[in-house]
Amino acid sequence: PYSTFINNMADDFEEMLIAKGFSLRGPFKSRDEMVYGDKKNSDIALEIKISLKEEGGLQLKKKNNWAQTISKNAPNHYTIGGTFYHFGNIIIEATDPFTGEKFWKKTVALPRKKIIAQGNQSWTGKPTAEQMLSKDTGVYNPIAKALEEYYQEAIKTAYRHIDVNEMIMIKKEIQKSKNN
Repeated sequence: PYSTFINNMADDFEEMLIAKGFSLRGPFKSRDEMVYGDKKNSDIALEIKISLKEEGGLQLKKKNNWAQTISKNAPNHYTIGGTFYHFGNIIIEATDPFTGEKFWKKTVALPRKKIIAQGNQSWTGKPTAEQMLSKDTGVYNPIAKALEEYYQEAIKTAYRHIDVNEMIMIKKEIQKSKNN
């Protein structure tokens, strides 16, 4: 769910900026990916980062395995479950496209969200995080729901904090620094 969250958010940030009257180049994964012509013809590089952290985690729970009654060498089976929390920040920075010098930064905290997951998949051996997220809907769905709530919050927050008039002032500051 994390990669879908990031890809969709990039598209919606573009739409939001266009709706506010900005013209865009990109998106780029970083300012370093911008070619010379894009840097030269851009007034501001707007960098948006989302930092999500996790607290707590999922636990493996040993499941009774009928094969172990026949052979003590049979592998263990597990289910996954538990309560954990996501929290983090949205960081929006306006930088000089050439130098990367920061002229404006907003950090908005994302509230701590409780996620209760109870896997419905039975695993032979310990699954990787990728396996849990891609194959166990009991883990994937609660995380995707929390990310969807963050998504709505992030778009609304960015819309409130990215003001056209403020960006015009930042553009002037960037131009002034180039002339000095």
